Amino acid sequence: MKRLSKKKIILLSIFTILFFFLFFLSSIVKSYVVNNFVELTGRKLEISELHFNYIKVSVRIKGLKLLEQDASNEFVSFNELYVNVSPWKLISGEYAVSQIYLDGLNVSVIQDSVGFNFDDLITSDETTIVDSTTIDEEKSDLKFAIHDIKFSNGYIVYKDIEKRNKLDLNNINLELPLIAWNNKKSEMGVNFSLGKEGNVSIIADVDHSTERYVIDLGVSSLDISPFVAYLKDYMHVSEMYGKLNTQIKIDGSMVDFMDVYLKGKVKMNDFVLKDTEGNKFLGSQSTIVGLDSMHVGSSYYEIGKIVLTKPEIYAALFKEKSNFESIFAPVMEVDSVNIAIDTLEKKEESELFYSIDSLVVDKGFVEFADHTLNRKFIYDINDIKLNIGRITDKANEIPLNYSIDLNGGGHSEGNVTFSLKDVHNFKFDGTLDRLDLTSFSPYTEFYIARPIKQGEFNYDWSIVMKPKKLINTNKINISEFDFGDKTNDPNTIKAPVRLALYLLKDKNDQINFDLPVSGNPNSPDFKLGKIIWKTLMNFLVKTAVKPFGILGNLAGTNPESIEKMPFEIAQDKLNDNEKLTLHKIATILTKKPELKFTFTQETNIDDEKKMIALGECVSKYFESRALPKRYLVGNELLSWTNSSIEFQNFITKDSTDLDLSVEEKCIRFIGNEKLIGYTDSILLNRNNGVRVYLKDSLNVSNQNFEVRTADLRNLSEQQRKPKYRVEVSLK
Repeated sequence: MKRLSKKKIILLSIFTILFFFLFFLSSIVKSYVVNNFVELTGRKLEISELHFNYIKVSVRIKGLKLLEQDASNEFVSFNELYVNVSPWKLISGEYAVSQIYLDGLNVSVIQDSVGFNFDDLITSDETTIVDSTTIDEEKSDLKFAIHDIKFSNGYIVYKDIEKRNKLDLNNINLELPLIAWNNKKSEMGVNFSLGKEGNVSIIADVDHSTERYVIDLGVSSLDISPFVAYLKDYMHVSEMYGKLNTQIKIDGSMVDFMDVYLKGKVKMNDFVLKDTEGNKFLGSQSTIVGLDSMHVGSSYYEIGKIVLTKPEIYAALFKEKSNFESIFAPVMEVDSVNIAIDTLEKKEESELFYSIDSLVVDKGFVEFADHTLNRKFIYDINDIKLNIGRITDKANEIPLNYSIDLNGGGHSEGNVTFSLKDVHNFKFDGTLDRLDLTSFSPYTEFYIARPIKQGEFNYDWSIVMKPKKLINTNKINISEFDFGDKTNDPNTIKAPVRLALYLLKDKNDQINFDLPVSGNPNSPDFKLGKIIWKTLMNFLVKTAVKPFGILGNLAGTNPESIEKMPFEIAQDKLNDNEKLTLHKIATILTKKPELKFTFTQETNIDDEKKMIALGECVSKYFESRALPKRYLVGNELLSWTNSSIEFQNFITKDSTDLDLSVEEKCIRFIGNEKLIGYTDSILLNRNNGVRVYLKDSLNVSNQNFEVRTADLRNLSEQQRKPKYRVEVSLK
């Protein structure tokens, strides 16, 4: 057997050693890095697998975990990192990577009052001053190329300890085909999930030759609720909801960060903002804003069409301030400081240009509550429709038209032209029809110590205002208006208002007058509202009372007998007295067919619930005993329920009911939710009973009568007596 030469043995030994070294190199590197990482960085590192591929010149790392400083949780981790290098390009002086792939990146960023959870990794005790000229020279000589960069299935969580807030970025995917020293254009695509439903897509194109970039930003169903934590620095709010959708194109310069153009569309669905007490004060089913062209650097803002669908505003006035003043207090304080600073440090700026193509509001809603009176006033403005034409700071005439429903009864609509260039260039034509004045009883009680018993307000106006001239015409009609008896409220205004209204009524119980106003808007003392109010008061103080009797004479009866139609609490059928009243009204209509009678149901809703609860319990009692049903109402019902021991035992559930009254036991027995349904049903049945009797039994035309229920929430104590208030008007 031929023996190997000494030279071959040495070469074979070197090859064997090199083979085993390279074979175990990944394990050696992994062991060294893992075992010494705490000493190097102060943090523990875990790696499941580390592999070198010497043929492809690549490295693959699997299952890497970098722990927090206290080693309790993960800071950064990923499933797999693959890097493929192209070393042969070093021959031409270029650093090249042919592929970078990262899967399952997981990063946890935590911020508290001290700082971030990664500050220990970047903090340096020494500051090194580097010559910028040397850096520029090195950059100019550096040649590099990184191909095929891909990140997939990434996850980043941001926790703000002070704000008690958390943001989750899920399913992060990034694709970057090439980054190179001589690449004229670069492309990048990023998409990730934010929250449970939100998705964000970013497509960027960078043109290095022109030093500009274009970004297409798409956002869909992004839940904005986590961002309320940062809104609290500027507003006193507790909760915010909504789903944001955007499609925006950003075209900007890499040299001048203010040289940015924006174009696209922003949409917000189901927006809700609540104050610190959890009350909603702003909301919108849908808000769409078109961004036609915006340039930040030149202060050029051209907004397209803005559409608000079902916006909601809940305003409340308190003795100290309104809810909006309380909510926006932080930002108002900041603004006042900024205004002072701007006044002192104002510099020459680009001329601002803005325009809005149109503003459309559909099905808007406003609720206003006044807590400054002796009792709370609540008022709803429904079905708000608003359409504003093109808005610019240089437009001489901006058109506006609107339509609103007031508290379920009145209606107002009108057309306006105004100018932001000259506020004295203004025109307004509008109408207000059938405004129910009884809702405003809290105000009349507060100012003149009398509730409004009944009345409808109709108003036609025209305002033409120029810089030096105002022409204003006002046509006012108040129908069937009357005050109730004096209340115990302190009488703030000493004026014979009730007496004046009687003098203004004509034979049809109508108040009609025209109120022309003129003046010079440039006058320092000019106030349109003050002039109108003074003229109105002059009308009222010249009037006197006259009795109501025309309709009574037509029917040959006492007028008071047809002005109201009392009924029993919880009564759902017409009795003989009510039928007689309706018969008298039908007689009047045969002589005056142009009249229209309105029957407005008024009652004490709390007493209704109590009596309805009694009636329902009595019915259930008779059913449980298989006894014939008895129709009991009013005092008869109260007497029977309070005297029947067996009935009281029937409605007593347990020992907690022993101290309750019979009414309270019945309410508890029936349940509040069912009781509300029963009450609403009886209110409707009463109205239907009046309609059917007038139409079918008395042959009264539908055009001659209307049956409705009053705004029961705002009735005074005097108005809460169970009755139909009868009003008369022309058809």
